[in-house]
Amino acid sequence: MNRIVITRIEHRQSQYTAYMLLDERRKLQELQVFEPEEKSLIGQIYVGYVEKIVQNINAAFVRISDGQKCYLPLNDVISPVYTRKQSKKPGLCEGDELLVQVVKEAVKTKDPTVSTRLTLHGRYCFLTTENTRLGISHKLDENSSEKLRTIMENLCQGHEEEGYGLVMRTNAGEAGPSEIEKDILEVLVQYHTLMKTGVCGRPGDLVFRNIPGYLSFLKAAPLRKVDQVLTDQQELYEETAAFIPALVTSGILKYYQDHTVSLSTLYHLRGSMEELLGNKVWLDSGANIIIESLETLTVIDVNSGKNQSRKPETLFSINLEAAKEIARQLRLRNISGMIIVDFINMKSEQQQKELVHVIREELKQDTVPAKLVDITRLGLVELTRKKVYKSLRETLS
Repeated sequence: MNRIVITRIEHRQSQYTAYMLLDERRKLQELQVFEPEEKSLIGQIYVGYVEKIVQNINAAFVRISDGQKCYLPLNDVISPVYTRKQSKKPGLCEGDELLVQVVKEAVKTKDPTVSTRLTLHGRYCFLTTENTRLGISHKLDENSSEKLRTIMENLCQGHEEEGYGLVMRTNAGEAGPSEIEKDILEVLVQYHTLMKTGVCGRPGDLVFRNIPGYLSFLKAAPLRKVDQVLTDQQELYEETAAFIPALVTSGILKYYQDHTVSLSTLYHLRGSMEELLGNKVWLDSGANIIIESLETLTVIDVNSGKNQSRKPETLFSINLEAAKEIARQLRLRNISGMIIVDFINMKSEQQQKELVHVIREELKQDTVPAKLVDITRLGLVELTRKKVYKSLRETLS
């Protein structure tokens, strides 16, 4: 069974919240380090003021709280909720005021990115203003989907007129009808409150505060595969217990109280972070991968390292091992953008096809959209991974 560890860690005189997902061998599979909550804007909804529209980059610049300038792609202006329409002209205009949600953190010289597509997250569902459809995760079987659709249709009558859609997550298949109903109703109350009070806000007002980042990860985690959720912080324990009471009643949520060995020490958190900030990763076979990240591009090189065998089957085995580790490193380091991987050359087309299949399967485990784009004529593998949170290096720098 997997295990989740949530704790605090100090780095360069700043305190961060760390979320760790470990597999049954207690090998780290996911790591997310969150900045102090007052610094994070992700998921927050504001009344934004459209300061400028720049057609040649197809974007607008919007001001939110404390004069923070944000980038709004015009392609993301879908079913906007205006609090004040300055112009009678259709479409977005300078001077308009509308609800926007922060979808990407500021990175280096880039401003935070906002969208008019508002999303509210529950544990088993999420509500969106992007469309008005009722959807269900395709990973659920037909029987579970039919039961969930019946519940959704009963609770979401008039959703098209009210301008929202609802999507059930994969973990909804684990919950009973009463849990699903409660979750949907809570999200609907949040939405109706936002539509009632948010539209009365003034430019810059924060009208919806998102839950802490670690709770966002926790509610999306496959908890049926988790035997324990551990934390050694009283505040985090109480917050988690209040957000997901079922973790308490099931006995999964544990408050770790061994003061001689902290959770970060027990699960080698600091050592893992130091390794993830380095550029070389050793594989069990003796081979290694080198990871070099630039601003918009990451280059990964697979080397045979200490493994000196040149047999085709050995090189192929190294590539398969590297493919799995690369997908894991992308998650742990939170690398995004364009990624180029130089695997060890293979002459067999069948081996190349199998390698591509393994890469695609490994990327499916990522909660952040990631995909294999192509293989160049030089044999380089092109990947992309969506930018949502800052990378581990950016967060800790």
